[in-house]
Amino acid sequence: MQADANGRAKEISSTEEIEAILNLACSHRWNFSYMVASERRQSSHTTELVAVNAQAGTITVGSEVKYSGLQAQQKVVFRAQSGGISIQFETEMLGSGGNALSNRLFSECRIKMPEVIRFNQLRKSIRVDCNDLDDIRVTLFANATRLQGLVADLSTTGTKIRFSGNLTYQFKQSRMVTDCRLRLPDDSVLEARVKVLGFFYDKEQDISYLRCYFLEIREDNELKLADLIQAALIAKPQPVVHF
Repeated sequence: MQADANGRAKEISSTEEIEAILNLACSHRWNFSYMVASERRQSSHTTELVAVNAQAGTITVGSEVKYSGLQAQQKVVFRAQSGGISIQFETEMLGSGGNALSNRLFSECRIKMPEVIRFNQLRKSIRVDCNDLDDIRVTLFANATRLQGLVADLSTTGTKIRFSGNLTYQFKQSRMVTDCRLRLPDDSVLEARVKVLGFFYDKEQDISYLRCYFLEIREDNELKLADLIQAALIAKPQPVVHF
């Protein structure tokens, strides 16, 4: 393994270690995502890791990968996260033998075993400033009222939301537990149960800020958040903001 400067990310090139990590991800049913690039944009889709065949040098993933328009030998980036660990690797699609009709009957898709896996121990306190990103709209349900706001910053464990106007009355009890819905830049919707950790009203700007912690969030939604945060950090490295 080769660690980066901050000591958390490692590049793993050992075949045995790669096999062990992928078998762990398979046995514990980690949710995977893969990136599909088009001329206009990159989009992330969820899939699953079905089997690892180190002897053949192949990985079997869900059939949705096959039907996403990817061609044999096309490069694809896969990511997965579980708890505080994330992995990422680039590989390529493998073609299937037989005729087109028989290929459509297969429920799974094969990709090449990666030569390198990037293994990262996530720091859950890292947040990214969302002011330079496409707006992430939030619907928060508080005291039978539906409030509309925008994400100010975001991490895999929580978010800071900004609302227009003075919402001091709605958030008198700043430790309330409620539901929220985030609409991500790709128009996918993420739903979470959150606990409000703090409230602040900026009188000069007439903006209310709410800090929330994710209590309940689906694993595939957590993966979407990790993808969004990682893309933001790659596009524009930012200082660490602690929760």
